[in-house]
Parts: sequence; structure tokens; C-alpha cells
Amino acid sequence: MARIDADIVVRESDENDASATTVPPDGMVVRDAHPVSFIHTEALSVTIDHAPRPVQVLVRVLRGERSHYDLCVHLAVVFHKILFLLDRVVLHAAAVRIDGRVAIFIGDRGAGKTTTSLALSRAGGTVLGEDHLILRRSADGFVVSGCDERWRVDERTEHHFFDSPLPLEAADYAGRMKKEVLVRDVASQPFTDERPSQLFFMRAGTRFRITPIPRAVSALRLMEEAGKLQRFVDANDRLRFLTMVADFVATITPYALERSDDLGDLDRLIDFLRSDAVSATA
Repeated sequence: MARIDADIVVRESDENDASATTVPPDGMVVRDAHPVSFIHTEALSVTIDHAPRPVQVLVRVLRGERSHYDLCVHLAVVFHKILFLLDRVVLHAAAVRIDGRVAIFIGDRGAGKTTTSLALSRAGGTVLGEDHLILRRSADGFVVSGCDERWRVDERTEHHFFDSPLPLEAADYAGRMKKEVLVRDVASQPFTDERPSQLFFMRAGTRFRITPIPRAVSALRLMEEAGKLQRFVDANDRLRFLTMVADFVATITPYALERSDDLGDLDRLIDFLRSDAVSATA
């Protein structure tokens, strides 16, 4: 049975239940303390009680005129901050377990995370997630888990990895036509914590190559990538985030991965991961 770490309740605030905290326009106030932390925006007021197990989180939607889009933005910002206060960070990344080790592939849209995940699954790997992951600080290090049961593949990836066209209708996802596939159709295991060994910063390029990079450089790059989903309220908030990122990078081996247009080059990535796994156990 899955462990429940936090109960999150979202409800509309009563008239007398609004936050008395002054929030700057389009800003956020965070008071991180134990046993109780608080997050406030113009639209939401959050109380996090760390003492119970599971942690109790109450998100109150404050009364006022605002658009559906504005409310969604506030909810997204606040939920990322809740996760961070619970020692979790969302990564726009994929993760695959192959030969007993877990590799993370982080990159922007179009970097090839889904394609790489499919290639590794066909080589015997198990995909934890192919687009978004939860990175969590644990008692003895860090673990990652996938947080989606669906994949989205474009036409080129579909033709390369599937014997026949998928019996699905393609839809527009952020400007790209893709088909949504259930994870049961591939070797996948979402919502499972695994300890990662390698971190690859992916980008589409002209030739395939893997280059080791210093941990200090990778920490700054990961701060830039993961920080896109965060709203920092002050220097201390940013420093705490950077500290978590640096602590994580100290536990893995970082690389830069340039992906070519030739999908067959992914066989070279498979060979690299397997040789690296052998070296780690030698």
C-alpha cells in the first residue's frame, strides 16, 4: 500500500476566514516554521501542520473577483511551494532504471525525454517517468519518482518504436501533435521511489555525444532548470533551494547529453549506461 505523506485539502474561505497577512501585488509571503508553516498570496492562504503524520495541509481560496486563469496560476505557484516546504521539487525530466541504476534526463520540450525513455524501455529498462518527476530529500539521500500514468509521443517517435500506428487520435499539446499512451503499454513504474545515480542535461543537437560536467556547474544548471517552476520570495528562500539542489548533485554523476537527429544513436546511450553500470560494480 502506498504511503501517504500529506493530506491536502482545498476549500473556499469563509468570510471571516481570510488571511490578515499583507501580501504585495502579484507576490507571495512564506513563513516556514515548525510545527506550522504558512503561505499567502492575494488569492490563497495555506497552513501546513508538520506535526501530524501525514502532514496536514489546508489551502483556502480567498474571496474576491479573479479569473479562472489567475486562480490556476496561484494554485500552481502555491503547490510547488508546498512541495518545496515538504522537501520535494518537481523536475521537468525523465527517469529510467536500467541494469539496477537510475538515470535522470532533464531538458526542455523537444529535448527527447520521451524518445529516450522508450529506447531504454525497449532495451530492458523500466521507466519511472518520462516528462515530470518528484525529487525528494530522504533521511539518507535523495529519491525520485514519476508522477504520471500517461505518455505523449509524436509521429516520428511512434514510427520508430511501434510496429504499427497507435490506434489513437493525435492532439495538440503545447503546439506539437502527439498521441497519449497509457503506461501499461510500455515498461513503466510510476509513483515508485528510486535512488538516482546519474543526471543527464539533454539538448537536441547535430551529433550524439556525452560529456562529463563538474558538479558545481551541474548544480547551477539544475537550479536554473528546476527554478523555473518556483517563485522565490527572498534571498533565503533562493539559498535554501540552491542548497537542496547542490546536496542532490553531490550524490550523482552529472553529464551533458547532446542528441542527434538519428534515433539509432540512442543505442550508444544504452551501451554507455550499461558500461557505466559495470564500472560502478567492478
